[in-house]
Amino acid sequence: MKVVAFTFDDVKISPDRQIGIHFHRQWELSYVMCGGGVRTIGDMTETITEGEIILIPPNIPHEWHFDHMKTDSDGNINNISVFFGTETLEKLSMVIPEFTEVFNRISALTVAVRYSGRTYRKILELLLAMRDKPAHLRLPQMIELLLAITDTNSCKQVGRNTNLSRIEQRLENVRVYCRCNYIRNISLGEISKEIGMNKSSFCTFMRRHAGMSLTEFVNGIRLEKAKEMLYNTDIAIASVAYDVGFSNVTYFNRLFRKKYNCNPKMMRESRGQ
Repeated sequence: MKVVAFTFDDVKISPDRQIGIHFHRQWELSYVMCGGGVRTIGDMTETITEGEIILIPPNIPHEWHFDHMKTDSDGNINNISVFFGTETLEKLSMVIPEFTEVFNRISALTVAVRYSGRTYRKILELLLAMRDKPAHLRLPQMIELLLAITDTNSCKQVGRNTNLSRIEQRLENVRVYCRCNYIRNISLGEISKEIGMNKSSFCTFMRRHAGMSLTEFVNGIRLEKAKEMLYNTDIAIASVAYDVGFSNVTYFNRLFRKKYNCNPKMMRESRGQ
């Protein structure tokens, strides 16, 4: 299977060929060029507005019901969708440190939003510029697109995930917050306040539902990032440790060996095998 950083779909299909309610692990940016009807995203059902641009975070159930009376002259609806994974954002932030803030802003978004105003016009311009181009020539616009979608100030919420229990939602909030802030020291008071719990309750929550402490949870994220950097870059191992948030290289090496049953040097050497 060919690995791609993002997928660009420009489709014209009959309204009755639309996919039913579904969800996936990728982010989805959708632009309705031609069509109308009703859409459901998570807990909200609204009328489809021709020309709307919507961003849907991973794992939120959604579907579009297009009206057969609102089509082009060939009886088709036209929709442009861009799909990309959180792992794409993470790798970009590792290779391009300046992209880290973009990654943090996008990752912190947990509800589907509809764009408007200046941001809408910028996204629309980029989507149209990406049409009729091969994938490799879409890369500059894709980077610009990721920058543009972080501006959600004028957005309207159009759905949130109701499939998650209260516990699952809290764990998801912890995951998002830690992935956005793992390179610095996250204090217990800071994150417990962010999640809406006192320190004692938060510690109990993490042990019971995540099976680990906050420190262990954050270090797990740091080690995953370090593993990716060892595979994808030639940055010195000590620098990798510091870049993912460890202040002590010896401690980093010990945790890395415990998690992956090999040291960082062995992990890097294994990438060519």
